[in-house]
This record gives sequence, C-alpha cells and structure tokens, in this order.
Amino acid sequence: MKVRNTVWLYLIIFTALMLLLFWVAFLSSFEANYKNAKIRDTKKAADYILNIENDENFTADMLNKLAYENNMCILILDQTGRLVYRFDAMGESCVLHSLNYLELYLCRAEAAASPDGLFHARPLNRFGKETLLLAYILGERESPAGYVYLNVLLEPLDSEAALVKNQIFFILAMLFALGVCVSLFIARRIERPVKRVARCAKKLSQGESNLDFNGQGYAETELIADALRFAAAEISKVGGLRRDIVANISHDLRTPLTMVKAYAEMLRDISGGNPQKRDEHIGIIIDESDRLASLVKDILDLSALESGVVGLNITEFDITEKISGIMERYKIFSERQGYKFILSLGNPFTVSADTIKIEQVLYNLINNAVNYTGENKTVYIVQRNSKNHTLIEITDTGAGIEKELLPLIFDRYYRAEKSKRDVIGTGLGLSIVKQILKQHNCRFGVSSIMGVGSTFWFEISGGEAVNNEQ
Repeated sequence: MKVRNTVWLYLIIFTALMLLLFWVAFLSSFEANYKNAKIRDTKKAADYILNIENDENFTADMLNKLAYENNMCILILDQTGRLVYRFDAMGESCVLHSLNYLELYLCRAEAAASPDGLFHARPLNRFGKETLLLAYILGERESPAGYVYLNVLLEPLDSEAALVKNQIFFILAMLFALGVCVSLFIARRIERPVKRVARCAKKLSQGESNLDFNGQGYAETELIADALRFAAAEISKVGGLRRDIVANISHDLRTPLTMVKAYAEMLRDISGGNPQKRDEHIGIIIDESDRLASLVKDILDLSALESGVVGLNITEFDITEKISGIMERYKIFSERQGYKFILSLGNPFTVSADTIKIEQVLYNLINNAVNYTGENKTVYIVQRNSKNHTLIEITDTGAGIEKELLPLIFDRYYRAEKSKRDVIGTGLGLSIVKQILKQHNCRFGVSSIMGVGSTFWFEISGGEAVNNEQ
C-alpha cells in the first residue's frame, strides 16, 4: 500500500473514532448536562426575582421575558396568599397548575422552616418528564412580604432533544467530511517528499549522479536524503575509481603486451639467426610475460580477498625471524643497486596469523618503500614489541605524501605521482595489504612528512617468545 493511502486511512480511522467517541459522550451526558444547566439557570432566576426590589427599572415584562427565556412557570403570592404575579411558559407540563391552595401553603411553610428560606421539592413527574419545584420567601422569614414559586422541566422535550441531536449529528458529519479532506491533504504532503526521494533514488540506480535529494524539511526524509547524497557521492567516487582502474589496467596490460609482440616480431624477422640477440629478446619477452602474470595474480588475489573467498590458515610463528629471513632476500638490492636496509628488530615475538599472507604484507610494504625512497636509497624496518602486540614500521626517505592524499594511499591503483621514482609494480600492493590486515583484525596506517619520507605500519597481536639461548 502506498504511503499516502496508509496515512490517509489511519487519519480517517482516527477522525472517525474521535467523532464517534464525542457522539457517545454527548448522548450519555446530554440529559444530565441539561438537568444541571436547568437547575443552575432556575436558581439564577430565583436570585434575580428575590432582588427585584433593588432594581429601579424593573417592569413586569422583565419577569415575562425571564420566564419565557428559561421556559419556566413563575408564581408570586403576597403574605396572605393572594396572587401578585403569574406567568406560565410550560402549559400543562407545569406542576403549579395541579397544586391546590393547601399544597402551596405547605410549600411556603416548609420554606419558612428551612435554614435558607428555600423549599427544595423533589423532582416531580409530569407527563413522563421530571420537573423541579422551588419555593422562596420574600423579605424576612419572621415577617415575609410574599412567596415565589418556580417550576421548570429537568428533561428536554422530545422535540427539543431531537433537534439538538440532529444538529450535533449534522455538525459531526461536516467535521468528518472536513477530516477526510484534511487527512487527504496531510497524506499527500507526507507522501510528496517520500516520492521525490524515491524518484531520485531510482535515477541514482540508473546512473545519474547530479540529483537534488530534498527531504522538504521532514526529519526522516531528510535523513534518507542525506544517506542518498552520501551514496551518490560514494557512487561517483567508485565510478571515477572504476574508470581509473580500467585505465590503469589497460595501460599496464597494453605496455607488456606491446613489448611482447614487438620483440616476438623482432625475434621472427631480425634476430632469429643471431643467438645473442635472440636470447636477449626472449629474455625481454619472458620478463614482460612475468609482469603480465604478476598483474593478473594481484588482481585475482585482491578480488579473492575482497570477496572473502580466501580463508586464513592461522599458525603460530616468530615474526621477528620472518622479517630477518625476508631481508636476507633483499641483499641483492644492496649489492647491485646500492639500497641500504636498516633493521631495528626487538626480541623474538610469536604471533598467530597466516604466515603466507603476512609475508605478502611485508614484501609489499618493503617493495613500496624501495620504489618511493629518496636518492640515498635508504629503507628503515623497525619492530617495537609490547606485552600483547608488536608494531612493524617500514619507512622510506622519499619526498613524502601530502596530508590530504593519505586516505587514498590504500585504494586500488592509487599512486602518489608527485613522489614516485621509476616504480615497478601493479599498483595493487597496498590494497592487498589493506585487505589482508583487515582479515587479521590488525590496526594499520601511514604517516608522512613532506620532504622527509613516509612510514607504513601495522600492529599484530601475540606474545614475546621465550629466549632459549643461555
């Protein structure tokens, strides 16, 4: 069901329940409220009559209007019981019509005996309707100037009740119709930003990125819009990264393939009869084929690591010994190309990890340092042990990396172009390092100072090995 229809339905149900509750409350309390209102109005009328003598502008018409507006009967007698004033607004419903002189006398006698000078008659029944009879003493109780009798219906007439109920029902029907319209308007207002964000999300899924995600002021839709803005920005970054990766892979593949083809043609056309040139060209073809194989291997390794297909073969080994063994293989760089590798290793330290994967991390980080170190060709490898962790740092002495570029270093195919030397590699080494260390739940990172060099580090859990040498 659509958001608009759902919200509209809930609001309609809520409106109907509220109006139904009002109708039930009105029906259950209508007669009680009418009765209380009539008693209250009757007592106000009595107070007015008792204070008539203080009103200089009093006329009989004022009493007539009072009786007519309150639908009551008023009877005023003097101290001897003779009629002074009478107005009947109730007709045959009035109880006063059925009382004889003795009953009127008993009423005023009871009023005279009461503490407040008032006769409180019990509700009387007249033609199936409750009526209230009140009797008051005019003047002093010991020497009354007269007596006032009031009679009023405590229940509405059937015609009055029907009229009021019909009016209330009509008002409730109008309110319900208004509620339907207002709820539909509110539902559409709520639906509009949701549909707008949904349309933008659909366009985003179709490849559009320049979109206006406007939640139109609602906190929830603004939250969704913010999430989609972030997703659009990330998708745009991924799109750019994908284009870069395709371009880099195309470049890296095209170069060795071109060389393989060129030297194969040279081997076929020129150097086939010259053993020395033939061997040289075959060597170049083999080297470029190895580059292609290395690139494909790194791509497959990274894809496998990112997809989680490759598991870890966890064993315990001495990482200090592992670093020393790896550095033995780099002596050829020192002997042939003048590189200096300065080691600062701690005590033997045992870790639980995948030996082959950690070797790959060390090789990639050291190769990266070799590629980007400065003209002095110096690389520092430092191990710092603590109780439960060992920290490995590989530092080059190159040009450094700008601060804003550091978060990109571990991305696929990212290379700090401003600081690289004649780099040999696929551009995927640091991405592979990142995925392996994430699989091992290792902390890792990079720091750099422009003109000084860069330090890549990672921390792996373990404990110091026991030194058995005496």
